Amino acid sequence: MSAPGRDAPLGGRVAVVTGAGRGIGRTEALRLAANGASVLVNDTGVATDGSPTTETPAQEVVAEIVAGGGTAMADGHDISTHAGARAAVVGAIEQWGRIDIVVNNAGIGRPHMVFNLGDDEWDDVIRVHLTGTFAVSRAACQWWRAEAKAGRGEGGRLINTATGLLLYGGAGQSNYVAAKAGALAFTEALAIEMAPYGVTANAVMPSAQTRLAAVGWRMTELREAEDSYDPTDPVHVAEMVCYLAGPDAGWITGQCFQVRGGLIDHVGTWTVSGQLERTDGGWTAAELALEMPRLFGAGSKRPMLPPKEWQEQYRARGTSATAPGPEEPVGR
Repeated sequence: MSAPGRDAPLGGRVAVVTGAGRGIGRTEALRLAANGASVLVNDTGVATDGSPTTETPAQEVVAEIVAGGGTAMADGHDISTHAGARAAVVGAIEQWGRIDIVVNNAGIGRPHMVFNLGDDEWDDVIRVHLTGTFAVSRAACQWWRAEAKAGRGEGGRLINTATGLLLYGGAGQSNYVAAKAGALAFTEALAIEMAPYGVTANAVMPSAQTRLAAVGWRMTELREAEDSYDPTDPVHVAEMVCYLAGPDAGWITGQCFQVRGGLIDHVGTWTVSGQLERTDGGWTAAELALEMPRLFGAGSKRPMLPPKEWQEQYRARGTSATAPGPEEPVGR
């Protein structure tokens, strides 16, 4: 990449990207640096399942950024621990005096069907994806809030990573989708909490062919041959992250976007798709047996009985309260 200047879109900004040694995180770090940001590249160098390796991907990404004229530093703290997450954020602040952008991307995969899922396979995935997202975000939000209260606040950009499996179903990865659903709900809460301090919080659902995506089978099914470009290239996700991290996206917060190549879905979360309502009380189980099919569009309209005064008139005339009398024309 060419050396970015301070007049670049993110010139003078400082970004922390977790899990930035490989895959989507690596590309996010590279593109943020290319747009002018100084980047703390956080990665512990573990395998996809979280087991230790001797690899040093964070240092490799930093070398690539520096070789292209950018500014970066490597960080090997385990952000799934509260101490490690705080140390990563503090490291960026001590190095560059500020923090402007946080991209929570670190993750591991332990895919099993729920009946084969071990205690540690649940706990570790929740810890990395959900606790890690919380711990890094909390440290950054504490700094942003303190700066705002001191009159020095310039706001911040928080971008969390969800997953399209929340839309398509997460069979075989219940631990993973549970963590990502939590991260998405957490993002929406932070958007409200941090708005007074000029901080935005958004989430992306990346669709890209990466080392971690290869753990499951969904990306293999979705990948298609393209003559013009590869829609599963992580760069498409990284460009969306750069936009959300930049000055043009200050009006967007509490939102979720799925990105796959040239397709960007604005994902509405936690919406009501149907409703049953009565104003005279709650529902009994027997009543719900009749009503629930209507909620799913599988039942006829609810019977509408005449009001009490009409029923009394019918009884006084000796006719049924639910059928027209001999002098009552049908259809009126």
